[in-house]
Amino acid sequence: MKPDVPPNMIKLQKNKDMPNTYDVEMDHIPHVIEYDSLECHIVFYPYSREIQGENITFSPFEEYVHDILSHQRSAYVQISSEFNKIFGLFLGFIIFLIFYLFKPEDLFSVGSIVSVLGAYIIGKEVWEDIERMLVNSTKRWKIRYQEPYYSYQLEKHTTLTHYSYLAKERRYGSPHLLPEKIDFIQQSNSQTVRMCFDLKDLSSFEGPAHVLSIGIDAHLLKELETEGFLFGVKLSFNRRFLWFVRCFELFQSIDKDSKGCLGEEGKWNDGAVFYRKTIIAGRVKYYKEKGILSQKSIIEWSQN
Repeated sequence: MKPDVPPNMIKLQKNKDMPNTYDVEMDHIPHVIEYDSLECHIVFYPYSREIQGENITFSPFEEYVHDILSHQRSAYVQISSEFNKIFGLFLGFIIFLIFYLFKPEDLFSVGSIVSVLGAYIIGKEVWEDIERMLVNSTKRWKIRYQEPYYSYQLEKHTTLTHYSYLAKERRYGSPHLLPEKIDFIQQSNSQTVRMCFDLKDLSSFEGPAHVLSIGIDAHLLKELETEGFLFGVKLSFNRRFLWFVRCFELFQSIDKDSKGCLGEEGKWNDGAVFYRKTIIAGRVKYYKEKGILSQKSIIEWSQN
């Protein structure tokens, strides 16, 4: 059984006042408020070779990340991983246990203390290599160890956050959504933003709300419109139960003037949506079900 998801939740439209800007909005939020969280990933890839990633601006997320990396005050803070410390503590505990069981008389000797500290430090250092190995070795399995999706988290309930909501509504002329977690990826030919919304924070939104603006260098606008672009969207509707998150994921793209999705075999399906059902526990993801939903749409594309 497929969850009932409202159509055209993501709206892409050209800004009437700024021709080189495309606005992205999210609609029908009250219809999905029953979920715990909503993830929205957006990729923008121009087909013209003259347009590079540096000619594209994802506002305001690019600004947030630049502020953080330049150590400026931002509405978001960097998410620090604790897995390496946990693994280091685990190795240290194993060494401690070995001394306790087999050489209890040396448990508090200098040698044992150095061994425990050394195991902790080594564990922290090698964890990244272990993670990379787990990600690479399980990437084709139904149960996979995955890299973290998000690098930055919203600082909620701060004065700066409240002012950000107000300022962005004034700036964009409509309510603006601030995701709980984000990641921004600028590549040589494209840009990607990953967003995760806590739906409890969106309970007051009724109509369309502004998500982001995609800016193109003005002198390259005609080139973009002539050659076209790929605008890809992933929506994930998530429900949490204890340590598990059940996800219903939808994928669709605009390919020039066509709207559809790629199937598992890489074949384009016009007017369709690719879906996946997954279950996540921490960094482990189980791919339960996948398929194509014909005559479905999660993107509304207005060129006027």
